[in-house]
Amino acid sequence: MKTKHFALAVLALSLAACNNENEILNNDGPVAAQFTADIYKAVSTRVNSEGTGFTDKDCIGINSEDITNVPYVRENGQFGPKGTTIYFNDTETKTFSAYYPYREDSELQNGIVSVNTDQYGQGPEIDFLFASGATGSTSSPTVSFTGEHAFKHCMSLVKFNFLEGEGVDFSEKILKHCMLNGLKTVGTFNTTTGETALTVDYPSPITMWFDDGATTSQLFIFPQTLDFTTPLNLSVVYNGVEYTTTLPKPSTSKLDAGYAYTYNITLNNKGITVEEPEITPWEPGETNDVSITL
Repeated sequence: MKTKHFALAVLALSLAACNNENEILNNDGPVAAQFTADIYKAVSTRVNSEGTGFTDKDCIGINSEDITNVPYVRENGQFGPKGTTIYFNDTETKTFSAYYPYREDSELQNGIVSVNTDQYGQGPEIDFLFASGATGSTSSPTVSFTGEHAFKHCMSLVKFNFLEGEGVDFSEKILKHCMLNGLKTVGTFNTTTGETALTVDYPSPITMWFDDGATTSQLFIFPQTLDFTTPLNLSVVYNGVEYTTTLPKPSTSKLDAGYAYTYNITLNNKGITVEEPEITPWEPGETNDVSITL
């Protein structure tokens, strides 16, 4: 197994979950890093059902001034080195950052990964998280990414809840798919700073397919300012017919990192109407009620 030495005392990276006490490590010799993870105001997306941490097999990448993109993977509730163990032995305090999900060096260019959040790119692998500012030293080798140093969501989350209205019964006719137009989908995530950026300045359609019986859907989207000239158009297929409506935009006209924007969409059987959005603050962002009459 490879090692990364800052100098002979070990650095123990410990990301203690909010309900777990930090484990006291023996500093008499090299000690492998052990840690669990705390996600700031976690929302149940990629994280476990409690919304407070990662799941087994999740892998994070660790960076500092001296090391770059060292993977640690979660097994049996704790993180451990995937191949390289991190050590140091001087008395200087070191500052660390970490990101999720881990990407191989071959996927990065100067620490940056490029992705497209269209329907082919959606999934937990673009639910980017970042943590920074946690410190450790030989006299205090536990590095805790908790509290203000906990992992935070770097993307925006757009959620759709489809509700039954007059003349609509999802138990008889299921939703097939819906398509959203008006959001930009191509951009980058910097694994060393947690910053995101759009790299293509025009929107692309995103198609969301429903599992049988499903009435909800969600999208990971790059944070962005919404163009007032570009509408957010949603089309949905129900009972073999496609219906379209224009969604209200958030009151701030932007999607912010770490916020969820929820659209409650009611399907009725006579026409299309859109209600004014209701603001509620992933940290919740904004909830919009939409009524679509068929």
